[in-house]
Amino acid sequence: MCLICDRIQSAKNGTNSYVIKEFKHSFFVIGDHQYFKGYSQLILKEHVQDITDLDENIQREYMEEVFQAGKLLKRIFNPVRINYSCLGNFVPHVHFHLFPRYDEDLKLDETKNPWHNMDEFKKYTLGEEEAKTLAKKIALSGN
Repeated sequence: MCLICDRIQSAKNGTNSYVIKEFKHSFFVIGDHQYFKGYSQLILKEHVQDITDLDENIQREYMEEVFQAGKLLKRIFNPVRINYSCLGNFVPHVHFHLFPRYDEDLKLDETKNPWHNMDEFKKYTLGEEEAKTLAKKIALSGN
């Protein structure tokens, strides 16, 4: 089983503290680091390696879930923009990374690429209780 499949299973069991919201095709989860305040992921429930392997209707519905998650992050954290990343190179399971971006971090990073700072992410790792608190805050603010 892949890392994301494990996270999906724990979300379905109610033991994943990082879950913000369950959508029809995905789970919206707080990221395991907060280098970018509000960093989150939208993980597809089904184990699929490439988004083009999904039925066209599911593709559209999943992308709508991505947009809903982005709108929620914008409303709560008020970033300048959201960067969306769906690579699948390290974990071949469809998922989007949502990076809220702020003036201050965009000014500091000449590349403007959120992955440029990847070595720093581990310094901002959330513990399970912190993740649970932040996920709940986002979920409650979205209602």
